[in-house]
Amino acid sequence: MKLTINEIAELAQVAKSTVSKALNGQKGVSEGKRKFILKLAEQLDYHPNASAQALASNRSGSVGLVLPHQAVYSLAGAYWSSVITAVALEARSHNYNLMILSPGLDDDMAGPIESVLKRRNVDGLILSAEHLDARTVSTLILEDVPFVFIGRSPSVQHYSVDVDNEAGARCLTAHMASKGRKRIACLAGPADYLYTQQRISGYRQALRDAGLEWSAIEYSSYLSEEISVALIRLLAQHPNIDALFITAGGEFVLDAIDALRRQKSDLSDFGISVFDDYRFFDYLGIPISRIRQPLSQIGTTAASTLFSLIEGEKPERLDWVLDTEAVLY
Repeated sequence: MKLTINEIAELAQVAKSTVSKALNGQKGVSEGKRKFILKLAEQLDYHPNASAQALASNRSGSVGLVLPHQAVYSLAGAYWSSVITAVALEARSHNYNLMILSPGLDDDMAGPIESVLKRRNVDGLILSAEHLDARTVSTLILEDVPFVFIGRSPSVQHYSVDVDNEAGARCLTAHMASKGRKRIACLAGPADYLYTQQRISGYRQALRDAGLEWSAIEYSSYLSEEISVALIRLLAQHPNIDALFITAGGEFVLDAIDALRRQKSDLSDFGISVFDDYRFFDYLGIPISRIRQPLSQIGTTAASTLFSLIEGEKPERLDWVLDTEAVLY
C-alpha cells in the first residue's frame, strides 16, 4: 500500500508541513530533523507524487540547458557532452530533471527559450553566452527566470562560468615561440564571439612577449567548407608559416588539419596548438599541444549556481573564471 505524506508525518511525529519542507529541500526545518525524515522516507520506500510536489511548490521540477548550435554539431564533440553530463548529475542531486534545448537551423536560441518560458516547464536555464541576443536576455530578466551563462556575455554582466581564455592562448603561443617558431599563424572561430577575442588577445600578447613583430589571423564559422576556405586563404597570404594556433576544438580542429594536410604534405616540422583537448588528437600522427578545459567543473559550477538562484540564495560568485591545464609537445 502506498504511504501518504500524512502517515510519514505521523511516524516521524512532526507536522505535515515539516515533512514537505524536508522532502523538498526547503528552509524551516533543522538539518538533523531533515536527515531523520529523509532516512525514514527511504526506509519506507516513500516516493512523493511529482505532480503534487510541482503544484505545491509552483515549480516544474526541471531545468533547461540551451545548446549554442544545432545538436548535430554541439554534441559531436566532447565539450557539450561532458558539460551536460555534469549538469545532469548536479540536477539529479537536487531531484530535478534536465531538459536539453537545441536551436533551429539558423542557430537561433530565442525560439526554444521563448517556448519553454511560455509553457513554464523549466524553473531555470543554463545558456551558452556565445550569440544570445539582448532581447532574449531582457525577456529572461523581465520574466524573473533564474539563468546562468556558460561563457561570458559581452553585452550583459550576469552569473556566468568561464575559463581563462586569454591565459590559455598565451601559454600555447608562448610554448610554440619557445620551440623556435617565428611565424605562428592563428585560425580562429567567429570574430564576434567573446572567447575568440580573448584567445586572440592572448595569442597577440605572447607574440609581443617573444619579440615577434608578426601575426597572421584568419576567422571562420564552424562550417567545414568555410574552415577549409579560411585556412587556404591564410596559407595563400602567409605561405611560410611554421606553426598554427587553432582557437576552437572538436570538428573545427579536424577540418582544419584535413585542409592543412592538403596544402602541406609534410607536417613533421610544423607546430600545431589547439584550445581544446580530445583523446583522438593522440592518434593523428602529429604532435598537438592543447589546452585542457575543466569540463565537469564548468557544468557542476553552472548548475550549482543555478540552483542557488532557484532557491532564492545568493551564489558564491557572479563570475567564475576557471583555470585550464596545458598539455604541451
